Amino acid sequence: METSSPSETPISDSFPDQNQQPISASSMPLIAGILLIVAGLIGLFTWSMALALDSSMLQNVLPADSPISIEQLQSILVTCGIIGSILSIFALIGGIVAVKRKAWGLAIVGGILGLFTIGPMFLGSIISLVGLILVVISKKDFQ
Repeated sequence: METSSPSETPISDSFPDQNQQPISASSMPLIAGILLIVAGLIGLFTWSMALALDSSMLQNVLPADSPISIEQLQSILVTCGIIGSILSIFALIGGIVAVKRKAWGLAIVGGILGLFTIGPMFLGSIISLVGLILVVISKKDFQ
């Protein structure tokens, strides 16, 4: 009577059954990462346009009896532009780590901060929300 040692694997375990589907990683982190990268790029574009506005462009925006001066409006836009650009960079970083399937927490932070990138007609925020949902759902695919 032959007995197999515990270190040997049976032949049936060495070769996968033809009917078994191979276990593959989900593509949700890749899609989420692409969406977060797009949201970050939209945010960077939007906030860089806000930073590019100068006082001659803003003169046509303010009415004559406005309680705020052009310099004050320009300083508000510069402040918001810097903050928005930083938030957009975090969304980009979150998208990159989501594509690489590394650092799930950083991808979540990038998705949350990407909600504040705004973009034209809140497009960046909506795209970031979808990417954030996909990152949350695909937690098991991250290392």
